[in-house]
Amino acid sequence: MVVAVCLIGMTIVSFLAFIFLTAPRRASRGSEIKFDKLKFAHRGMYNNTDVPENSLAAFKIAVEKGYAIELDIRLTKDNEIVVFHDDSLKRMCQIEEAVSSLTLNELRKLYLSGTKEQIPTFKEFLKLVDGKVPLLIEYKAGMPGSNASTICTLAEALLSKYSGSYFVESFNYNVLEWYKLNKPEIMRGQLSMGLQCYVPAIGKAAAEKIPLRRRKMMTYLLYNYKSRPNFIGYRWQDINFMVKLNKLLGAKIACWTVTSKETEEKLLQKYDSVIFEQYLS
Repeated sequence: MVVAVCLIGMTIVSFLAFIFLTAPRRASRGSEIKFDKLKFAHRGMYNNTDVPENSLAAFKIAVEKGYAIELDIRLTKDNEIVVFHDDSLKRMCQIEEAVSSLTLNELRKLYLSGTKEQIPTFKEFLKLVDGKVPLLIEYKAGMPGSNASTICTLAEALLSKYSGSYFVESFNYNVLEWYKLNKPEIMRGQLSMGLQCYVPAIGKAAAEKIPLRRRKMMTYLLYNYKSRPNFIGYRWQDINFMVKLNKLLGAKIACWTVTSKETEEKLLQKYDSVIFEQYLS
């Protein structure tokens, strides 16, 4: 009898500890209302011909059509913030360099996907949007464990003067931890995906630099105790029991990346917002 009681007690304590470590934190009611059923244009309204992703042209179209915008920001060598997705410039600018290895002036000489569009600065982007639509800002600040204070501080210096609605997200829990400590009123989201996605997403070499244990913790949202996210941004095909548990515990769920109106409609019946591309929502 005593052994059984001890086992039950240990099970309850373990369960409560698990919930404590992985639980999200509810955002304010006002923020949640603003987030509900938003449809974010992934990297703007781009195409594969004359309007590249994360370009001012793509963002201008999104604003004109009234879509909320998802975008990526990262630092240059001289600590300027630019809007660009990849670590490397190879895919979009056809050169074998990292964004962080070049200054802003050097990046200004490059063009996106053979068009006349250049890599925009975050300041230029904010001036263009001017509060007309909500923003979902993904901080590209390395993998969990990478220091994120510089980009967060510099970005918030610009955002503090911005009058529009915005939310922040990152794969790096340090970004969210910074916001939790310094700007808790800003709704923050933990990005993640299935374990099998790391190699196709960042390449085999980069994926293998991340210990398997850490990749698993990221997949199953086991860093939530550090970031206490208000929402989870998850690859919709990979949604698992931990995402559903977070929703049950009060987190909003943003599904990425949706590529059809039919899928969008199905997901919005169960979850809270979508990040879409390649179609008119």
